[in-house]
Amino acid sequence: MGYLLDTNVLIDYVAERYTQPQLRQLDAIVDTAFNISVISKIETLGHNGDPAEMVKMLAFVQVANILTLSDDVVLQTIDLRKALRIKTPDAIIAASALVHGLTLITHDDGFNKVPGLVVVDPHSL
Repeated sequence: MGYLLDTNVLIDYVAERYTQPQLRQLDAIVDTAFNISVISKIETLGHNGDPAEMVKMLAFVQVANILTLSDDVVLQTIDLRKALRIKTPDAIIAASALVHGLTLITHDDGFNKVPGLVVVDPHSL
């Protein structure tokens, strides 16, 4: 099983804002199946965080498997936008997870309304 990490998870992971058990679970996910959407790359590297955390974020993103905007992801994004009227960045992230058969790790419960999308909140790990 593969995972797609959402922007909010990346930021909190690099900042070590999780409990030790949650960090261990996320470490295992990152070590085996570390995927992010190109949108999360843009959002995380465009985030105005602590300078030391941003250095860590850049290094972290550089080793991630970045899922690009393939035609399949674009078409799925369009379908999600029409059906659910969600923001384009969220639709791209959801579409990326759906097209690639990945579980989305996110704090954002708005993704729960996306049919067929498997969502895990990292606080439940």
